[in-house]
Amino acid sequence: MILPFWPGREGRFRRRFDQAAAMAPAGPLRAFYAAPLPEFDTDAHALDMIAIDLETDGLDFASSAILEAGIVPARIGSIAASGSRRIRFRPAQALQASSVVVHRITDDALAHALPEEDALAYLLPALAGKVLVAHFAEIEAGFLNAACQRVYGAPFVAPFICTMQLENRWFPRTRAADGLRLGKLRAGYRLPAYRAHDGLTDALACAELLMAQIAHHGAENLTLADLLRR
Repeated sequence: MILPFWPGREGRFRRRFDQAAAMAPAGPLRAFYAAPLPEFDTDAHALDMIAIDLETDGLDFASSAILEAGIVPARIGSIAASGSRRIRFRPAQALQASSVVVHRITDDALAHALPEEDALAYLLPALAGKVLVAHFAEIEAGFLNAACQRVYGAPFVAPFICTMQLENRWFPRTRAADGLRLGKLRAGYRLPAYRAHDGLTDALACAELLMAQIAHHGAENLTLADLLRR
């Protein structure tokens, strides 16, 4: 069997993806890796994307829990709000009071949430074969990787578009300390203000921001490689 050769950045990503796939046990994570991914030179208009936002009980990937995942399907020029989902994760320990103030998700609200393993089994099929979109994508990538390491003993690797990085790369300028926050960037594109720190709302806000960024940058000849975080 002759394996395809992908040069450069795509080659490095594909090797990481294939290595992670080889480590995944039978079940939802292996099925996630079995879904075909678009090549880096795919026309951006042909991409199936999922905007994702995670609300967590802290910022440490290893010790903080995912509490909620909001996901919103999108393609360039359209957002499939009807396909949006909110998935609640039940943490193993009581929530930190300091983080409840931020995300407003209480222990009572999570009483009927799914255990981490069941929540991942519900979430991963929705992400399979998709290009993920997040604002400051290192957070979503890091927490999903930590969760998959705990549950499956294997890493999570996926193509991510980071709207924060994209803004800095496409439209570099001097900014205030909080100038790359999701709400601040949306205001600059005259997008409506939404309540922050809600997984589903933030995922929708991220998808809308990406559409605005692409509209201002121009979508002609845009490929997946042009969009991916670096």
